[in-house]
Amino acid sequence: MEINIADIIVAVGGVIGAVGGIYSIWAKYNQEAKNKKTDYELEKLRNEDKIRNKKRSDNAMLVFGELWNVLYNSGASRVYIVQPHPLGHEELLTIYFEVKRKGVEPMRPHIQQLKISEVAKFASGLVKNVFMYITNIEEQVQDRYARSIISSHGCCNAIIKRLSNNQHDWVGSIFCEFTSPMKISEEEAQDLLHHAATNIQYILPEIKSEE
Repeated sequence: MEINIADIIVAVGGVIGAVGGIYSIWAKYNQEAKNKKTDYELEKLRNEDKIRNKKRSDNAMLVFGELWNVLYNSGASRVYIVQPHPLGHEELLTIYFEVKRKGVEPMRPHIQQLKISEVAKFASGLVKNVFMYITNIEEQVQDRYARSIISSHGCCNAIIKRLSNNQHDWVGSIFCEFTSPMKISEEEAQDLLHHAATNIQYILPEIKSEE
């Protein structure tokens, strides 16, 4: 029986073509499957991001509500939260949450990306002290730069309450500042700020770098 090389070549070419066709179909199916998986992962990330943003927004509203309550019940001129960031590698202090009475200058513009190293002694006190009732800024705030920031913007008395997370790490401090002598007693201030801190500290949104 005579073997026709040309027929063999045609047959092999047909097999290769068939295999190539199968591979092409498989590759197309595989790519479509990867695309669907990618689309699913992207959609999942988008949904998770929406949920995180909504939760952050809801928590922010709750924090503002607590600060308004402190402002009203303490008779303070302004109430704000000083937060360290980035958490775990604290280098800066920033105010994001602040409420104040009409006509009172805000502190937020004056404490943005403030280096902790510039107010190291005062920052150390915020970490160590659970509660501070300051009736004499000159005597009780010994960090010169911190004292200058506080007193130069009209504050004559202040109440400060430490905020902690689940690991008892410092995540910020509530400041109640008075432009005239405060009338709330230390005991009343402790109760008011303790209640506010309990409602705030576990939902306090972390300061982001762009803020």
